[in-house]
Amino acid sequence: MEKAELIFIPWPLMGHLGQMVELAKHLINRTKNLSIRVLISRLPDSLDPVTNKLINSLVSSSTTESLQFFHLPQTNPSPEWSSINRGYFIQRQLDSQKSHVYKFIEQRLIDNRSRPSSKLIGVVLDMFSTSMIDVANELEIPSYVFFTSGAAFLGLMMHCQSLEDEYSQDVSAFSNSKTALEFPTFANPVPSSVISMAIVDKQLWTYRFLQYARGYRKAKGIMVNTFTELESYALDSFTMSGQSSYGVQKVPRIYSVGPVINRAQHDISGPVQSGGILQWLDDQPPNSVVYISFGSQGSLPINQVEELAKALEGSGYRFLWCLRRPPPKNSILDFPSEFEDYREVLPEGFLDRTEMVGKVVNWVPQLAVLSHSAVGGFVSHCGWNSTLESIWCGVPLATWPLGGEQQLNAFQLVKELELSVGITLDYSSRKKDQALVPAEDIERGIRKVMESESEVRKKVKEMSEKSRESMKQGGSSYESLGSLIDNMFHDAF
Repeated sequence: MEKAELIFIPWPLMGHLGQMVELAKHLINRTKNLSIRVLISRLPDSLDPVTNKLINSLVSSSTTESLQFFHLPQTNPSPEWSSINRGYFIQRQLDSQKSHVYKFIEQRLIDNRSRPSSKLIGVVLDMFSTSMIDVANELEIPSYVFFTSGAAFLGLMMHCQSLEDEYSQDVSAFSNSKTALEFPTFANPVPSSVISMAIVDKQLWTYRFLQYARGYRKAKGIMVNTFTELESYALDSFTMSGQSSYGVQKVPRIYSVGPVINRAQHDISGPVQSGGILQWLDDQPPNSVVYISFGSQGSLPINQVEELAKALEGSGYRFLWCLRRPPPKNSILDFPSEFEDYREVLPEGFLDRTEMVGKVVNWVPQLAVLSHSAVGGFVSHCGWNSTLESIWCGVPLATWPLGGEQQLNAFQLVKELELSVGITLDYSSRKKDQALVPAEDIERGIRKVMESESEVRKKVKEMSEKSRESMKQGGSSYESLGSLIDNMFHDAF
């Protein structure tokens, strides 16, 4: 087999970058004649120190002859970048680096021609980095997308893009629907309250997600971080519906290659904190601890933190709670940060009363925590990475979405797949009038997710086995990744 090279362009946030590097490792392990160069756009340290710690860890621990990292030059942000939201800022930064990406790829092509030992066969882009497809097309290099969310959300985006571009339908109007809506990747009608803000927020859809969906159509193929056994209905919709549900435009070939899980998470919390958390778990009985986390970008307002604390204390279960400080009010760019003293937000005396049964921390090595035998349930924001990790580890999840596509994920997990318990399906941190989730509802969800003999727990254990089998030789994702590799090399040579 000829030697080949791929260029990866991740979206510079932890939930995307780590998974993309893990995908690169999978490809290299399967194809010894393949090398990958990862182009990193680093955000300012003051904006996202968590991802920058991950970048440092990845570069120091993952660099090999076959996997190398290159930092794109930082650009000076203009005030206009900060005028809408964090995602818009990151998008503008990435777009400002197109010329640097062009020069990098162009130089690789020149180097390969002068030393024809390998060939650049493609550019792999994060689901949010699709503006770079134009650069790849200009240089006549095939582009592929790595979709770090699930197949159901991918199908919804492409369906809505078709409605917008081919039928001039205003998809933001879905938010006003009094009845549940039919979509090709969901077996059940979807309530308007769980449709992603990425679609029903007109500004967010028009300026970002509609553009991403248009970019997917230009790709040679789309790799989705899922597996057939988990999302068979959604994946089948791309092939069984013909083109009717996704319009007349080309639908690239879909490859289910997951679960691709970021194992480098362990490195960013530091050995002292990580060791202390895992040692504490070692002292707890099996399946006795409920783990609570809302992701690297998630946080709750103080009055909601108080309700969650009441629920934990009322439930009587042992707990490990990753508690993050919300960004300042009216701040667009700031990420959640660490509390210096949890007593400023937790009910008076809570830490003293729960000292023997609970632990509140700023950060955890999540995959290691979910893999621990002491953890019996997970109260989660339903980010797709956390969803896959909980399934991989066989830990049932209680849904509490905050934003992004998380409400759809929660609906899918509870109603479609019956793999989770619902605390809430449609909570949104972006709603100005968002009602509190009362302690009684939270406690009920915690008790339910921690039930030792529940049907949900049984189904999650079965799906955990299927997720692991899918990545082994002969498994669905193993075979799908093999088809991708074969097609890449066939098209290039």
